[in-house]
Amino acid sequence: MEKEELEMIEETVETEEESGRKKKEKRSMPFVLQLVLLVVMVVILRNVMGTVLVKGSSMEPNFNHGDLVFINKLSTSIGSPDYGDVVICKLDEGSGYENIIKRVIGLPGDEIDIVENDDDEDVYDLYVNGEYIEEDFLGEPMMTDGNIEYPFEVPENSYFVMGDNRNESLDSRRESVGAIHKDDLMGKVVLRLYPFSEFGLID
Repeated sequence: MEKEELEMIEETVETEEESGRKKKEKRSMPFVLQLVLLVVMVVILRNVMGTVLVKGSSMEPNFNHGDLVFINKLSTSIGSPDYGDVVICKLDEGSGYENIIKRVIGLPGDEIDIVENDDDEDVYDLYVNGEYIEEDFLGEPMMTDGNIEYPFEVPENSYFVMGDNRNESLDSRRESVGAIHKDDLMGKVVLRLYPFSEFGLID
């Protein structure tokens, strides 16, 4: 009698273990499906966001060489940048492409004019569509207007960009760069990741 009861108990335990194992098998996702989902997520993330290491001093004092920034690619691929947005541009240097960081100054159809300051002939003022633009985020006055002809009308689907360090920046004021086509905008800078002391969202 005791032997029969023991066998019944063992069968019950085995049945419960099998039932639990079957439930786990049903709940667990097949490895292949997990791998496929992982690949899909990576592809989506690569097309939606990214990180860029800032090189050079063209955006000082607001961005410095070695800063690591996070970009939203959809802001420029599906959406359109606005005045003051900091964007990553793809610049054709002849021997290859380089990603540069600049600030959006003019939108498609805008008229950009850079003229000598009335009080100081060594300083230039920025006008967009005839309106004087005050830029209190610059570290020093703009003392170069580039080599394009003003007033400059921003072409369709293109953007006039400049570096915050106006006197050291290669940007839309130069014929070699000009207005940046929308297809050459890699994304909008939305977050500074490094240095950690300056970690935070970019307005």
